[in-house]
Amino acid sequence: MLLLWAGSSTEGWSIGMSDNIHYIRPRTKNMKLDHLEHLVSPTSLCALQLSGEHTSGDDVQDGCLTAGDSQYLLRKGIPSFVPDAVLKTQTVRSFAQKWEKHTYYGEHTKLFYTQWYLDRYGFYEFANLEAFLEGRRFVLDAGTGTGRDAVNFATHSNATVFGVDTAFEALRLAKKQAAHPRVAYIHADINALPFPDEFFDFINCDQMIHHTADPRTAFENLRRKLKPGGHICCYVYKKKAVVREFTDDYVRERISRLPADEALRICESITRLGQALADLDVTLDVPEDIPVLGITQGKVSLQRFFHWNVMKCFWNDDFDFHTNNIINFDWYHPEFCFRFEPREFRSWFAQGWDIESWDVQDAGISCRARKV
Repeated sequence: MLLLWAGSSTEGWSIGMSDNIHYIRPRTKNMKLDHLEHLVSPTSLCALQLSGEHTSGDDVQDGCLTAGDSQYLLRKGIPSFVPDAVLKTQTVRSFAQKWEKHTYYGEHTKLFYTQWYLDRYGFYEFANLEAFLEGRRFVLDAGTGTGRDAVNFATHSNATVFGVDTAFEALRLAKKQAAHPRVAYIHADINALPFPDEFFDFINCDQMIHHTADPRTAFENLRRKLKPGGHICCYVYKKKAVVREFTDDYVRERISRLPADEALRICESITRLGQALADLDVTLDVPEDIPVLGITQGKVSLQRFFHWNVMKCFWNDDFDFHTNNIINFDWYHPEFCFRFEPREFRSWFAQGWDIESWDVQDAGISCRARKV
């Protein structure tokens, strides 16, 4: 049995650029011993021991992590801490199926979502993100998906970044498509993270906490893992217009219980509607607010008006049909999909936080805050 130790990284890597987005090509994609040594049992917070490992230098491909009577498998370079009961929940299974059905989503949407992220949290460009990350040792990307944000954080800092997700398939794709020598991918639930309390200098939780069973509790569980003086970036869905909220719940109730393939087929007609409305290229001028329906005045494309006020029928001409359809599926299929009024979300930061950036859009609310 090998007690985990802090080893130096000897993995080589090279940096390139594509469309102004940095990427890194490592020589290996396994879990490093010096990443593993920071992990603890998510239940007892006790140190872990590694046994039965298959290693090459300081890289670990497979093994078993133990703490007392608790055992956690490490497979394909990814340690797994998600309990079976969580894996069986509908929302976790829905996202696992999403990543199985769309293996190039991360790369296909990277440019769009990276700039949207920088804008929403008040960074706007990578230079400001780099200044924000300077001096930070440990970063958590909670709900990392295929690792887009995790790699951006590592590329633009000297931090060790842990990308955590409940979908093992997403992490497997991340290790292939978004590998970086200072990014470690962990299969874990944000309500039971395998890290000590007050460990992270920065926690990113973008576009995922609203998919947990109790988002406010999940937020407090993340807060425990953040050092005093550390920062969090967190995003939640915003409540939409009255008819849109009704339609969202109506469709979700009817397709969330269906297999992914069937739900995707149903979403195809919704996606085609979004495409048809966008193709009309019509601008609508709403003459005045309609508060009783949550509709606001102003000029907006017909597709966007329908999308925000009647039903989600996402369409972006920069994405192919499958990607647009997956985005609609991503909205309607998960059972847990909570939406919030800005005042509700802001109340999460009422005590013990200094808000540094606050952004409210039709889609959702983004907050960057420092823990005091």
